[in-house]
Amino acid sequence: MAIKTYNPRTAGQRNLTTLSTSDLTKKAPEKSLLVPLKKTGGRNNQGYITCRHIGGGNKRMYRIIDFKRSGETTAFVKAIEYDPNRNCRIALVIDTKGKKRYIICPKGLTVGMKVTDGKSGEIATGNCMELGSIPEGIMVHNVELEPGKGGQVCRAAGTGAQILGKEEKYCTLRLASGEVRKFLLTCRATIGMVGNEDFNLVSKGKAGRTRWLGERPTVRGAVMNPNDHPHGGGEGKNPIGHDAPRSPWGRRLMGVKTRAKKNRSNRLIVRRRNGK
Repeated sequence: MAIKTYNPRTAGQRNLTTLSTSDLTKKAPEKSLLVPLKKTGGRNNQGYITCRHIGGGNKRMYRIIDFKRSGETTAFVKAIEYDPNRNCRIALVIDTKGKKRYIICPKGLTVGMKVTDGKSGEIATGNCMELGSIPEGIMVHNVELEPGKGGQVCRAAGTGAQILGKEEKYCTLRLASGEVRKFLLTCRATIGMVGNEDFNLVSKGKAGRTRWLGERPTVRGAVMNPNDHPHGGGEGKNPIGHDAPRSPWGRRLMGVKTRAKKNRSNRLIVRRRNGK
């Protein structure tokens, strides 16, 4: 997918780059697959901020995505669309009974192509089946962690997991992060990698474009007061004054493992993403 640059008629266009929309075939979304999306501002039901740097942004509707792709169906791709809620494209498909649904658009999927859902099927881009029916070496995405729960792994733009091998009731996958993990053979996955792989090469060009996306400014702790952040205080620029960087609540950061040692899924991880 091409990256578009602009002749800088304004300061905000000087470093601006955007993705080409030549791959999109439909502008207006399917109304039957839209639901309202309420903004939280990063606050919980008591009004406390639980996720910082969230607020503002353009209004958007949520597109209902079929992550489960359960059953035995055959559908045809009707359109490739833009989704403001995720960094990849989505594909509108219609099955033989006339039912419409959205799926994650893999790389290489075009209008008119056939996609199938089932326990097994043809090894072709966009087809969804159980990991036990997919040969070794194939790239997959939208992988289930539990059978029937729906895809939770490798759903972002440009990501994919490679099938390394199968043993007993497990299939070993190398994820996009480098982690090697076991999945049940009955978990479903979709053939191919997620499209829109150039998404991370886009430069927003100006701070305002980030605000349109609902992101508020991030302030460094070193420029705060000591009552606001452990790094704050001092005359002029000063070191943070700790043995390691700290969070605003004093928790040690950078290089500290946060995964629970008694996590039940630890036994399924063959190799951590940091190589340990």
